Amino acid sequence: MSKNQILSVIAFISGFMIVGQGSVKAQSKEADLKNWPIGTSPKEIGIRIANHFIITPHTNFNKQGPPKVITYPETCTWYGALTFAKQSNNKELVRKLANRFEPLFGEEAKMIPIPDHVDYSVFGAVPLELYMQTKGKKYLDLGLSIADKQWGPPEGPRVKAESHGFYNQGYTWQTRLWIDDMFMITAVQAQAYRATGEVKYIDRAAKEMVFYLAKLQEPNGLFYHAPDVPFFGVGAMAGWQRVWLNCLGLYPKVIQIMNEL
Repeated sequence: MSKNQILSVIAFISGFMIVGQGSVKAQSKEADLKNWPIGTSPKEIGIRIANHFIITPHTNFNKQGPPKVITYPETCTWYGALTFAKQSNNKELVRKLANRFEPLFGEEAKMIPIPDHVDYSVFGAVPLELYMQTKGKKYLDLGLSIADKQWGPPEGPRVKAESHGFYNQGYTWQTRLWIDDMFMITAVQAQAYRATGEVKYIDRAAKEMVFYLAKLQEPNGLFYHAPDVPFFGVGAMAGWQRVWLNCLGLYPKVIQIMNEL
């Protein structure tokens, strides 16, 4: 299994553990990533988690009854499952994950989150990934509508006084400077770039990420959860930031902005 496949499974498991409120411990540098005991390889664990996700009803933060909209833990798990399916070349898994999405174009349409908060806008990463793997235009249209709405003018009941200031500076008005958002905001914008090749999307993600880096990273290299929450963020959140910094760091715009810090 390639390094990218292993990283995909790790990211997938991280998203799944958010649903279960669990945690994942990092392996040591000396860990053997090639020879796995039977039933414990990333590929075997990944398919077990993905199959469990497929048969699990929409999650609602362990509350009674179904959610009103797709929650961000489900979004992260769905996206992770699709990434795993791609890296493991599992077309049947992609089909099953697409089938799970299909009711959202019909009887479950009201469960598509309104993209007026980072927890809801991140949902756009899922249809964009489905588009890239299936070429279904309906997925592209939905995903881009969410990505563009996230960078549109502030509107709706969640708008705060500072929302207009962020928007006027070229950031999403949904900016709140929580470490979570290093993934929650950049995910859908990076996905939109991958799906279309339009540079504006990766520019948005890069600009936002560098803003967060400047505001949240401390001299010791760690990150506060938020400026008004001066403790170093949960490991999983720092991990999400690292994954997307590695990803976006490959793009010239990110390097240019970081050199200007």
